[in-house]
Amino acid sequence: MRRFPLLLALLLLPACRGYRDPEDSVELKKGIDDSNAATRVRIALGEDAQTAPYAAIKVSCEDGVLTLEGTVDRAAVRDRAGDLASVDPAVRKVRNRISVQTASSPR
Repeated sequence: MRRFPLLLALLLLPACRGYRDPEDSVELKKGIDDSNAATRVRIALGEDAQTAPYAAIKVSCEDGVLTLEGTVDRAAVRDRAGDLASVDPAVRKVRNRISVQTASSPR
């Protein structure tokens, strides 16, 4: 009979870790999803022949809105980066803030 309280305490111990607000879990999951989406887009940009030379393109994601920032020399590269970002399933919207800076031709 003495073992019963000990057994009961061992069974209840995992439940005594403390209260966690369910909203904390939702926010944590969103943050993880955003981080994973940004990582997947960075990888896609690095593996694509058109965008790979532009490693300085910054990728960030918050609440499913992915932002691309940086400078490229052709509009086609900017557009390709936006297309690659929009394919990710966790991305709801893409803010393509990549600017195109062409070398000025001598006169």
